[in-house]
Amino acid sequence: MNRSVRICGPAPHPSLRFDPDALGLAEFPRGFYRGDTVRIARRLLGAWLAHRHDGCWYGARIVETEAYLGRGDAAAHSRGGRRTPRVEPMYMDGGHLYVFLVYGMHHCTNVVTRPEGIAEAVLLRAAEGPAGAPARLLAGPANLSRGLGITALASGTDLLAAGDLRLFDNGAACAGIGRSRRIGVDYAGEAAGWPLRFFARGSAALSGPARLNRTGQTTP
Repeated sequence: MNRSVRICGPAPHPSLRFDPDALGLAEFPRGFYRGDTVRIARRLLGAWLAHRHDGCWYGARIVETEAYLGRGDAAAHSRGGRRTPRVEPMYMDGGHLYVFLVYGMHHCTNVVTRPEGIAEAVLLRAAEGPAGAPARLLAGPANLSRGLGITALASGTDLLAAGDLRLFDNGAACAGIGRSRRIGVDYAGEAAGWPLRFFARGSAALSGPARLNRTGQTTP
């Protein structure tokens, strides 16, 4: 099957159309994705996730992420070295996508981190579209994937393969970063309390409860 056809999901929301070149955006290098997962989760705040559909770019600025730390993280799909066909993309080299389906209807988009064979990833929880896009359009991982037209068919896609899905650096780290425990992982024992959720303070697109969007330390 042609790779560009395989990753082509539904059309993104029309309000997300933008021009990466006009914003001076550039792609992260491969080495960035092979680094520390927690650091990457923080650094991706402010980056733009983009989908090219019918020759036009649609994208949004990431404002909320969660880090998942692989084998020793009871909240990660790869906990204990778990390896299934669905989870396999987590074991790819940093810079690939891991997209999974929950409840048979919601897609969640993750960026794979670390070198090949170390199954860690960053969940993209929320994003803000360009000026004029509805503020809450991409609030929550399911809404983010739906709004950008990303489905599980994109799992395993290399973001650095010059394809239709890219992640662009805005050139600067996000200011005013909040930190809290992750959302929806109460089953994970001690790991449920790890402060591995990062968010841009003040964003209207945040998906967490108000109390989680107010708490947590500010990080540089």
